[in-house]
This record gives sequence, C-alpha cells and structure tokens, in this order.
Amino acid sequence: MSARLVRFITAILVLFALATACGSSDRPRELSLDDVRPCDLIPRTKLRDLQVKAPPQPVSVVEGSDEEGTSCQYSPKYGGTVTVAVVTNHGIDRWTNGSMASSRAVDLPRVRGYRVIRLEYGESASGPHESCTTYVDVASGQSLKVHVSENSTDDPPTCETARRFTRSAIRSLAG
Repeated sequence: MSARLVRFITAILVLFALATACGSSDRPRELSLDDVRPCDLIPRTKLRDLQVKAPPQPVSVVEGSDEEGTSCQYSPKYGGTVTVAVVTNHGIDRWTNGSMASSRAVDLPRVRGYRVIRLEYGESASGPHESCTTYVDVASGQSLKVHVSENSTDDPPTCETARRFTRSAIRSLAG
C-alpha cells in the first residue's frame, strides 16, 4: 500500500512540475492577440462613457522596451492620451519574475478573472496624476497593455482611467 501511495504522490508532483514549467496560468482561458486590432477593442458605443473626444488613432508599434504588436491612441476630453496595445511577444511574467530591475509589478484587482498588474518605477508609489501603465495576462507570451499619460489634478486619476479602458477592452476580447 505504501508503494502505491509513493507512486501516486510522485505522479502528482511530476504533473505539478510539468504544469509549472509550461507556464500555466490561472487565467480563465487564453485570449490570443495575434489577429487583434487594438482600435477595435473599445466599442464605439463605449467611447462616450470613456469621455473620448476624437476617433481613435491606430499606431503601428508598441512603445516600450522591445515590445512587439500594435497600439491605438485615444484622446480623452480631459486631456492626455490613453494607449491600448496588444503585446504579442511578452506576457506579464516579464514584469512579475523580477528580471526588470527598473520597475516592480503591483497586482490590481482582476478583470473578468484575468490578472492585471500596474508597473511602478523608482522606490515610491506613483501619484494619482502621474502616468500609469497596466498589463493584463491574456495569453502565454502575450499581454494587453494600457498606458495613460500624465494629467492634471482636475482630471480623473490616471490608473482609474487605465482600469476603465482595460475593463472595456477585456470585455471585447473575452466576448
């Protein structure tokens, strides 16, 4: 009986190790970004709720350190810009595994079950009107990035704006 128990436990540990090594995630399901156009992620009907004043502008690159994919820029009525990007060559593990010494990842509340992180630079937390960058764990080796530029104290906090755009984009992706 004890030999069976040892084999059972060994099998469980091997399966756990394989799942961990394969980069398993607790995301509800994979949402591939391969054919996603970021300007289609925020429905036109939602632009008014998000206080966007002009049509979104597609951008053929993703700003950031060696990130591949495409972006879309939105211009809120209160100023600044919001960039929604599909990053097709890096998942959020890039930010959460400690390899990026210049920043740290802070977990935020999940959106529809998907893990969301905010990047903080330097030693202190960002203020409510400094730029805010979030990433969503949507697929292995891919992430949804939302960046909100710095704004004035009369405007909504940048990370709340990022959260609202993130929720809308994930709703579109997840269906």
